[in-house]
Amino acid sequence: MWEVFIYINPVCSYCLKVEQSIIDFTRKHEIETQYHFVTNYNMETINEYIQLQGYKLCDLDQRSKATQEVEEAARLYKAASCQGNKKARNFLMNLQEQINVLNNPFSDETIKTAIVNSGLDYKSIMSEKNSACVDLGIKRDKQLSKEMHIEKAPTIVIFDNDNPEKPGLMINDFGSKVSEEIINQNLTAMLESTMPETKPTYINNNTVISLDQFRR
Repeated sequence: MWEVFIYINPVCSYCLKVEQSIIDFTRKHEIETQYHFVTNYNMETINEYIQLQGYKLCDLDQRSKATQEVEEAARLYKAASCQGNKKARNFLMNLQEQINVLNNPFSDETIKTAIVNSGLDYKSIMSEKNSACVDLGIKRDKQLSKEMHIEKAPTIVIFDNDNPEKPGLMINDFGSKVSEEIINQNLTAMLESTMPETKPTYINNNTVISLDQFRR
């Protein structure tokens, strides 16, 4: 079984493409996988998000708006996790799709649509998003990002639990930020190098890590 940590900006189109790509890969190869979606929004994450939207980094109004949206989405995702991790992941990807594929604004209506489409309770999530439990979840995500030395989103860290002696693999360069085809091709090439029947080869700027304390 693979244990996969996916560090994401919860409203980023680039992150959505990477999420879909690795999920498709593990399904295609019938790899049992436990996913941990971890929200990550530091200065570099916000900068990249602003640039992907076509704005200048010096646009302070857009920076403030982007920061608020990312933080709000992270809180909503953590609140959704209280109703189940799988539903929370569905909500996250629904929200990303609403914003980045359907081009809907980050608004109450868009949030509600993503929540309802994910089979979650809207009132519960909205009342929970500012709770102490969510505050703790956000704090833990930040701590985990720091301990794993995550600098940007998306970043993937993979452990093969069937081979505990094998080091984890960190991937944070997918060849493109906008082309789904290139992302799929590069991620497939990198992940196939981790398959048992193939001698591992780590390409591009991947980092090999051994972090047993992060296994769940």
